Amino acid sequence: MLSRITHLHNTEQLAVGILDTGTLAQLNESLEWYQSQMNFSLHVVTQEGRLDIPSMQEQYKDVTFLVFTTHTFTGEKINAVANECRTNLFLIVRSDLLLVKFDGPLLMSLMAEPEHPAAYCAVLANAYKEIVPCRRSPRLVERELDPESDFPRLGAVTLQQTLYPVMCLALYDRALFQRLRGFDEQIHSEYYQALDWGIRTHLLGYHITIGDALLMQFPDRESVIEDRSDAEGFERCYTKALGVQSINSKNVARKYKGFFDKEVYQAEVKKRMQWLQKMDFSTLCDSWPKEEA
Repeated sequence: MLSRITHLHNTEQLAVGILDTGTLAQLNESLEWYQSQMNFSLHVVTQEGRLDIPSMQEQYKDVTFLVFTTHTFTGEKINAVANECRTNLFLIVRSDLLLVKFDGPLLMSLMAEPEHPAAYCAVLANAYKEIVPCRRSPRLVERELDPESDFPRLGAVTLQQTLYPVMCLALYDRALFQRLRGFDEQIHSEYYQALDWGIRTHLLGYHITIGDALLMQFPDRESVIEDRSDAEGFERCYTKALGVQSINSKNVARKYKGFFDKEVYQAEVKKRMQWLQKMDFSTLCDSWPKEEA
């Protein structure tokens, strides 16, 4: 399924995972920029047939290429980076975007704190350099998960919580990411993979933040929006998010009367999440920080 064309790296603090989402020219530009501007190991995640891998490996001898033989979703690509990179932290970017700001000292310091976030999510901008609503808050509308979208505060001293990393673009703690079992590869949707991971992270007692110490721009996109349409496996997200209820401070597994996946309910919710969750989704919504007007 996945072949690794790799170069041995010394143990480092940070690895950069570049998702091959644009043209060959954009990927070459990205690699040249990251090699000149960031002295960290680089991992390109691509699909067989998109690149001349031997030629690319010859041109970029210090870059690791993770090559999937079939179409795959963003979560699986990021899981591959986490498995391969062997660093404390890893940053996920795309070849069709620009890394406008990466405040290394601040981010490294933050992620070294005892109560550091599982991920520090990127603030996103469009082609006009306009910040887009990329902060998410938990919300259940009738029986549907429908996270609220807000603009992040810029330059804020206080870190803002966010529900999940939009488009999975973030700086991740690798060990914690893997302890949380990474992205669910049986969900065939970038949005639902990110939503599932984010909700699971919060329910298990960790947190995710967003701020403009990490800022990325899509130079060719006027609109930067998620595809929230239902896709294969999206019921898994619902079942894990809503399958545990806290009753009198005790977790109880309950079949959600909506979108439901029996397999994940039996294997994940009843056997693992029921005992590990620190709160249920309702409590997460109620306890979510309210923004001051």
